Amino acid sequence: MAVATNSLTTLTSLKVYLGVTTTTDDALMESLIDRASDYIQRYCARNFVSQRYYEWHDTYGADRVALRHHPIENVRFVGVGGDNVLSVVSNLASDIVSTISVNSDHIHLFRVASNGQETSTTLTFASHDTIAEMASQISSTTGFAATTIVNTKSHYLRKLAGIDLKKQTAILEAPNDALTDYAVDYDRGIIYGPTLHRYRGFLVDYTGGYATIPFDLQQTTIEMASKLFNSRKRDPSLQSESLGGYSYSLRSVSDLDASTKMVLDSYRRLR
Repeated sequence: MAVATNSLTTLTSLKVYLGVTTTTDDALMESLIDRASDYIQRYCARNFVSQRYYEWHDTYGADRVALRHHPIENVRFVGVGGDNVLSVVSNLASDIVSTISVNSDHIHLFRVASNGQETSTTLTFASHDTIAEMASQISSTTGFAATTIVNTKSHYLRKLAGIDLKKQTAILEAPNDALTDYAVDYDRGIIYGPTLHRYRGFLVDYTGGYATIPFDLQQTTIEMASKLFNSRKRDPSLQSESLGGYSYSLRSVSDLDASTKMVLDSYRRLR
């Protein structure tokens, strides 16, 4: 086992902080790093490790849009408009239900045979990167046939709620024009453009996040994972303890102390 690719620190860093030299608890500590990293990124409403994103946005009449994961390394494509790129039909007349939907990272096919048996198939964009590849895979799925109209990236497909293929052919769309009159605030992750307000539902293909996680985020992750590790043998129902005339309360390890909150709030994305 190893820490997840989007985790914010390493097993080595946590072990150095804890002064641990054995490998007995490595799997546990990796799991705690993942938990702490996930908590931090959910709290901040953004991912921090550099990766590629395909995001659909609507400016609601404004001349700017904030991407979800900054800083921005590069913007490959801002796509507007729409072309028909893929057609999908049901090719089993005996099926009583046949539908297709497009989600953020996959196509979902659903059919119900004449005997009531349900079949669901998920085809991810990561595994079928082009429309031609996707069409081939759909056509090899029982009950469906697809035709490539324009070959582009599968990630560029517009989201689509379930279409009843027993009643109609599904025509899937993707942006057909690249917007060029825009500027990017790379640090803040904001795209500005005098014509952005004209468009509803445009696509941004970009890479966002840090190639090297900032030290304060790494340290916060280490401290949070350390607290989880050290509290693993504590009675979770214990809220306070007294010894003679001295007593103290035990705070949940999930609670943020002031210094941790200050660090995370400086990175928190305002929705």
